[in-house]
Amino acid sequence: MTNMDEETYTCFFYGTLMAFPILSRVIYGTQHPDPWQRDRLRIRPAILHDHCRYRVRGVDYPGVIPQAGCSVRGTVVEGLSKMDIERLDSFEGDEYDRLHVNANILADDQLLDIHHDARETGEVVRAGIYIWVQGSQYLEDSEWDFDHFVKQKLRDWVGDSKNFEFQGFLQSLVRPIQWVAAGGHDQMR
Repeated sequence: MTNMDEETYTCFFYGTLMAFPILSRVIYGTQHPDPWQRDRLRIRPAILHDHCRYRVRGVDYPGVIPQAGCSVRGTVVEGLSKMDIERLDSFEGDEYDRLHVNANILADDQLLDIHHDARETGEVVRAGIYIWVQGSQYLEDSEWDFDHFVKQKLRDWVGDSKNFEFQGFLQSLVRPIQWVAAGGHDQMR
């Protein structure tokens, strides 16, 4: 099978893996991948209905659980390889199970504009998701906040805080071919 014929996978990320340097470090082993590696991924803002994202007690990452009436914003990442999925499975560990959900794609500006109502495009994508399975007793009552993570914790995960000032970092999440940060939810080990 040639590279063009390689099966690809799609995932919905909702936490730390929405930051591309973290996703890249997990799947490529570096936060500065080669252009061909970046270009094979298509990353778009999305929303997942009937699920809620909570802070996991004592750590920097969230857990998502099914919950009627709630919605979670994140990113859909298309073009992941089987090896990428294996690395993500290992990264997530036994705190999460990879299941499949239907995520609704948002207008391109919706990742950065999280304080307004989501504008869905009507496109629904079937995607893998890492669902929290360790029990609600390990989840706080408050929602995990990506903005807060970027401002307060990202530097701990990727180093060199001067390169990740909040506004500059958010602006780096978007590029013309829809390369935005991808999201997820486990701490670097």
